[in-house]
Amino acid sequence: MEKSKTKQANHCLNCGHTFKGNFCPNCGQKAETKRLRLSEMLINMIGPFVGGDNRFMRSCRDLIIRPGYMTRDYVLGKRIRYYHPLQLFVYLLTTYAVFSFLLGINSSIFDEVAFQDIDPDKLDLEYASIEYIIKIMGKISSNKLYGTVAAALFAVPSFRLVFKRYKIERPDGQRLSLNDTEQFYAQIYNSCISLLYSTLLLPFCLIDGFDNVLSWFFKIVTTIYVVVLYKQLTGISWWKSCLLCLLGFTLACLYFMIVIIIIIIICLAAGMIDKISG
Repeated sequence: MEKSKTKQANHCLNCGHTFKGNFCPNCGQKAETKRLRLSEMLINMIGPFVGGDNRFMRSCRDLIIRPGYMTRDYVLGKRIRYYHPLQLFVYLLTTYAVFSFLLGINSSIFDEVAFQDIDPDKLDLEYASIEYIIKIMGKISSNKLYGTVAAALFAVPSFRLVFKRYKIERPDGQRLSLNDTEQFYAQIYNSCISLLYSTLLLPFCLIDGFDNVLSWFFKIVTTIYVVVLYKQLTGISWWKSCLLCLLGFTLACLYFMIVIIIIIIICLAAGMIDKISG
């Protein structure tokens, strides 16, 4: 009588371990490793959308209806049920870029963002004006990739400072405040919310003039979701979450403006050094 596949001895193509069963106990790779084919690539690409990976659908669903509870669950160790925040961010960003390309819409992901119009021969600080700084901030925020990453990075120190006194409780009773990495993951989840809505509403961008409306819609939705996220995450009241998030946004903008001023001054100083040495 022929042995069942689970009782046959298999040789792992990844680590060389000999084992019985469907998965290698040494490295976890599947016993049946087929040749790479186009069908497998397509299945891996569309799998999350058609139910092949429940974690993706669960992550997207919880991002919409319970972003703060999802973040708290992930921070407290319930991680196998969700995508890693950075993994989810990259997947949603790629999905947004692909659908933008297919629909013929400029996704603004790879648009160049540069400190233009800075003349090294002018050795004054006219470029460190508030107007020019706001112009640079607008260029960066208009780019999906740079804007979301920059917003997450600059929000980390400000939101950690603002929410430092509010702690979340672990199952063992220990109460802790979010560290920098956990705050960064919370901000990345919020960026994922923006990318998710951007992808779902991309077809409406084909309507003339609707892209400007959609841009304001995303800003409003992202702001609201930050309030919802931290309200659910920390368990504070709605009005307190609104005030603290507003304070966090203000501090993040100040941090960003300070960094831009420093970069402009460094550029001007470098131009002055080159002029003197030349």
